[in-house]
Amino acid sequence: MLWLLVAIVWMAASVLGAQSQSDTYQPLLRQGIQLQREGRYADAATAYAAALSEVERRLGPEHIAAVQILINIGTLRALQHDDSGAKAAFDRSLTILEKAFGPEHIQVGFTLQTIAMLTHKQGHYAAAEPLYRRALSILENNLGAHHERTARLQASMAKLYLAQRRNTDAEALLEKAIPILEKAGDTDEATIAVALNDLAEAYQRDGRISKAGPLYARVWVMVQENPQSLNEDIRTGLRAYVQMLGKMRRKTEAREVEKRLKTMLPR
Repeated sequence: MLWLLVAIVWMAASVLGAQSQSDTYQPLLRQGIQLQREGRYADAATAYAAALSEVERRLGPEHIAAVQILINIGTLRALQHDDSGAKAAFDRSLTILEKAFGPEHIQVGFTLQTIAMLTHKQGHYAAAEPLYRRALSILENNLGAHHERTARLQASMAKLYLAQRRNTDAEALLEKAIPILEKAGDTDEATIAVALNDLAEAYQRDGRISKAGPLYARVWVMVQENPQSLNEDIRTGLRAYVQMLGKMRRKTEAREVEKRLKTMLPR
């Protein structure tokens, strides 16, 4: 969940810019984030509530500065399995943003993306899809269909489809997103490896082994060059690759991949 907290802080900073007239709430917000990272959820909730109260008192309940706090509150409540509380915080953050910037503003899209990813992580797939779809529409309209941020969102949405066993839908998104991510100079290899692994998984499920195999092979090369890119999803995919190699009578290669994989710890 740390990646999500980082994304939230980055998004919040871009939303606020120079609009905040008071930063007295910031130490409380930073304290809440640190406490949440440490798993001290009750203390984090207290810090977030104090930060929100400070914004409401000094700047008003609909000030844009409240957005970053509300999203962190929503994230925390989700971690505490308080789905209704999380939804209330997210809905309020979106209402403030839409009133400040309009419903099609890029920052509304970024916020929807964050909320969609969290909703997806909670396993609420039906609720996550419309959030992803609206976010994708806003990003495409503001940034273009071939922008890296748009492609990253498509890759996240493809994961939702994979979780729903909607392999064809996942393939369509990833086939568009991967070339964009590969061309973008600042896309980290771990992101590309995950997307390639997801596309290989979708192909394999559909029985398209001739397309899945080369993608798994690429992922394996990337993981060897950058072991930090190995996560549990990729590890699962590479285990499937080992089985695939065995069925293709490439048993020596399969044993080598399996042996090396066992020595690598997931991040």
